Amino acid sequence: MMDDEYWDTYPETLTTSDVAKILHVGKPAVFARLHSGIIPTHQVVGSWIVFKVEVRAWLDSTSNQVPVGPAAVVDVLAAYGDELNYRDLMVLFDKTKPTIYRWLQTGEIPAYHVENRWIVHKTQLRQRLQETSNQRGDDE
Repeated sequence: MMDDEYWDTYPETLTTSDVAKILHVGKPAVFARLHSGIIPTHQVVGSWIVFKVEVRAWLDSTSNQVPVGPAAVVDVLAAYGDELNYRDLMVLFDKTKPTIYRWLQTGEIPAYHVENRWIVHKTQLRQRLQETSNQRGDDE
């Protein structure tokens, strides 16, 4: 099992290069595993959003070692308040302001546009993340 110190060297949102390094495979293997659903991820408008906490939980679940305790609940939105702004989304998704604004304007991220501000409700964003996850069942 990889320890906290190891995981602390990676950002909260992983790039495909980060995932390749963690798994000791090439980027083509990472993309194949993202497409097949082996590696947990979210696909938003062609972008792979890979959260460190989800990859870590997935790797922990595949360990041949006896777990120290119950599996941790993974909530990538736990650190955020009930309403998120574009800056929160930039950090969460590791994307630029223009990308976040494009996703907000096209409705890829559910939000309300109030005057000159975008407001994203955590519950709606959580639902969108479930919808974009490659871990959801086909019957959902």
